[in-house]
Amino acid sequence: MNQQLKMQWFCVILKPEVVQQMKWKRTGCMLLAAMVWAAGIPASASSIKSIQNQKSQNEKELKNIQSQISGLESKKNALSSEISGLNDELTETLLSIAVLESDLEDKEIQIQEAQAAYEEAKATEERQYEAMKLRIQYLYEYENGSYLEMFLMSDSMADLMNKVDYAEELQEYDNRLLDEYKAAKQAVIDLQNRLEEEKAELLEMQEQLEEERASLQAMIERKQSEVENFNSQLSAARAKAGEYQKRIKEQNAQIKRLQEEAARAAAAAKTASRNGSQSASSSGSSSGKGGSSSSNTGSSGGNTPTVSGGGSGGAIASYGLQFVGHPYVSGGNSLTNGTDCSGFVHLVHAHFGISTPRQSGAIAGGGKAVNVSDIQPGDVIYYGNHVGIYIGNGQIVHASTAKTGIKVSSYTYRTILAVRRYW
Repeated sequence: MNQQLKMQWFCVILKPEVVQQMKWKRTGCMLLAAMVWAAGIPASASSIKSIQNQKSQNEKELKNIQSQISGLESKKNALSSEISGLNDELTETLLSIAVLESDLEDKEIQIQEAQAAYEEAKATEERQYEAMKLRIQYLYEYENGSYLEMFLMSDSMADLMNKVDYAEELQEYDNRLLDEYKAAKQAVIDLQNRLEEEKAELLEMQEQLEEERASLQAMIERKQSEVENFNSQLSAARAKAGEYQKRIKEQNAQIKRLQEEAARAAAAAKTASRNGSQSASSSGSSSGKGGSSSSNTGSSGGNTPTVSGGGSGGAIASYGLQFVGHPYVSGGNSLTNGTDCSGFVHLVHAHFGISTPRQSGAIAGGGKAVNVSDIQPGDVIYYGNHVGIYIGNGQIVHASTAKTGIKVSSYTYRTILAVRRYW
């Protein structure tokens, strides 16, 4: 056994190049691992940095696109709200047109009835006139026969006086009856004129409402076209945002993959370096046993990357009457220079410190609801897109039309939809 050990030491002493070759082999492994680690990590870090820069630019572009989308959605929502308001106005206008058409039909019936009454009054007057002419002719002829004949034919003085009185009373009766028929016929003529005037006003209002309806419909169509344009812009912007999101997702995956690869390379280099150090240490021990000296090599490692008063109703009515005869101006705000129906109500009430809406539809929804049977001077009557102030005696004062201006009308000249009291 001792002989065998001696022979092994002898061989080692005789062949020192074997020991030297083993030491260079372990050192080469350590150098190779260090080179792989030193070359691999910077390359991966450079790629990660480049992708992160691209990702940052894409995130910036995505943020800009999202800001554009938010702005477009805000504008679209505002436009949609505006369209909703216009649709409400259009609905009110169409309702007013329907009520107005019904009023026009009623007015036409009233005119036909008045015409029939006129024809009857005219015929009655003519019949009375013809009968009166016959009696006048008789009286005239009788008077030509002188009162002597009447005297001779009378039984007594009293009888004579009665005949004279009767003749005179008959003449007065005829005259009075004729005057009454003439007055009745004139009343019918006046009624016809008033009804025709009211019909003309209704027709003018109808024309204005039709123009308003056409304007609202055109505006709604234009706004809807703008909404469609916003929808197209939003669709394009969202598609662009989707592209940036896809790129960012892919870049995140690339960065993660490169980080994992770098971590694995660093771990492999560290393991290789540690194994080389252990081998060198082992070789050093062996050579120490053989008398040769050895040097210890320090191990090296890598770092893993990380990543919201009033006045009385009578006073209101009296004040409104002061402006009869002044002009009607659509959208105007002057009781003397011109205003429209809602402006008239608004300005008259404002004189007494009473606040009312500026639009007729809104006026119909404010104040206090009043039954037609309880209506008093100063109350506001709403006819559907038109308002007036009740002044008593079945009449209103209102800014009627551009042709008639501020005037007094019968409060039932149109269908009453609501009565409101603000005082």
